[in-house]
Amino acid sequence: MKDSKSFGNIEILEKSTKIVIVQDALVVTGGAERLTAALSQAFPDAPIYTSAFLPENTFKYFKSKEIHTLPGGKFIHNERQFKRLFPLWFLGFRHLDLSGYDVIISSSTYAAKYVKTPPGAIHICYIHSPFRFLWKRESYSTESLPYKKIAIRLIDWMLPSLQKIDRYYTNQITQLVTNSQNMAKFIQKVYQRDALVIYPPVNINKYRLSSEKKDYYLFVGRLLSYKRADLVIQVCKQMKRKLIIVGTGPEFESLKKLAGNETTFLGTISDDDLKKLYSEARGVIFPGVDDFGLVPVEAQASGCPVIAFCAGGALETVIENQTGVFFKAQTVDDLSAAIEQFEHIQFDPNIIRQNAMRFDTSIFIKNIKSLIAPSS
Repeated sequence: MKDSKSFGNIEILEKSTKIVIVQDALVVTGGAERLTAALSQAFPDAPIYTSAFLPENTFKYFKSKEIHTLPGGKFIHNERQFKRLFPLWFLGFRHLDLSGYDVIISSSTYAAKYVKTPPGAIHICYIHSPFRFLWKRESYSTESLPYKKIAIRLIDWMLPSLQKIDRYYTNQITQLVTNSQNMAKFIQKVYQRDALVIYPPVNINKYRLSSEKKDYYLFVGRLLSYKRADLVIQVCKQMKRKLIIVGTGPEFESLKKLAGNETTFLGTISDDDLKKLYSEARGVIFPGVDDFGLVPVEAQASGCPVIAFCAGGALETVIENQTGVFFKAQTVDDLSAAIEQFEHIQFDPNIIRQNAMRFDTSIFIKNIKSLIAPSS
């Protein structure tokens, strides 16, 4: 008789458990995609199902993995095109046949969580956030939305029904996991469910301290309205501070028009170049509200202090006056004052890096495996 482990009312076979990983999409190099790569490291034999896969646009790691895409995925060539087809992905995941698997692990914000769980199986969903388009629309600017005004009006008319559908299918999931206490509170508010917090993975050993510090601030992230790169640009322009921006997105052109001579846009760069920028930066500015926010952790892994807006996941990753400083309002005056305060503090790169060790990939893998495997 095979050993088994109880999960709620369901028994999971421990010695022959068949696991599958499901991810919204693999079309960019973002935090959700990085987390899916860590899931795959934890369960290397598990195939990965996703809506669309653009090998050249996401992490190289996935090129060597068994990836299955939904039927419409082969027609996708970029992220914006992908986002417009959400109804297609919803239907695709709902009709995905995952029979034969004992455990489904989904990494999802909007679509992968809708998969059907086969009888006798369990579904563990690492939910990065309730679907922001349905539950926190105000965080997007017009430029960041993938739909035209007519489509938005139609969606707004249907919003109560769409939210009801989202709640219904989310509440079919066996276990919700999320990235921070901040997000667990939001999930409780939206779905009236508890979510287990397992912090996202960062491979701390890939980041290095540098003895050479340069006189620039760094912003890293997707150029979407809620990331508030515009605020950093305005402040650095006013204070005459050198700023380097890494990332692309729908607001790239409008932000370039806003910037002064102090700001340099690098777009997409290699991981090695980004690590060098982190380690040599005077500081990283993180002005938005992120569910968790990998950038402050990556910066701290490099011994780089952080200037962060006092909200969201940054409250759980940055220690005030030890690894960075906070500002309380997303205004030019508040961020300017935080930079002035920041520049009068002597930060210790070793203490900063030590704080980041809490979020190492090895800890993530141990915690995620403990959900479905016996402790060794």
